[in-house]
Amino acid sequence: MSWIVRRAVGMGMLVSLGAGIALIFTAGNRAAVIDIYLLVIGGIVLLGLVRVARVLRRRTPASSFEAAVARARAPRSVEEDVLTLDREVELSRMDGFHFHVRMRPVLRDVAAHRLRVRYGIELDREPERARELLPAEVWEVVRPDRPPPTERLGPGPTLAQQRAVLDGLEKL
Repeated sequence: MSWIVRRAVGMGMLVSLGAGIALIFTAGNRAAVIDIYLLVIGGIVLLGLVRVARVLRRRTPASSFEAAVARARAPRSVEEDVLTLDREVELSRMDGFHFHVRMRPVLRDVAAHRLRVRYGIELDREPERARELLPAEVWEVVRPDRPPPTERLGPGPTLAQQRAVLDGLEKL
């Protein structure tokens, strides 16, 4: 940190020398020279404070919040994705609202993508044509006008029903 102080003092002395020479050789613009001198000295002090803050910041350990943000930004492995999806399927089986809110959007995205790529059909714009192509169990899950379950804490689709939906999407 002493290098920061030495550098700031050296720059300050150089600027002071330049301002002194400018004051000697200028006749009517002394106020402008002093204003510029004070502005440059303020900039040097501010730069020194920023450098000191950076050095002090590196010395302090990361907070738990910063560690959590770093973990969230880190790329996830395939195993983590599989475990997350496995957990979502299990929770969807136990809770119908969870299925509606968490799994249904994923299944809708898959169905919409496959319909768009293979048949040129938009799921939300052309629901009649999409209904003709989708199996009945898949349509019941991905249809645009499907309301949320009336019993929020009721059980969701069984594992066999979820598997049938996935099989129908794979056949699409």
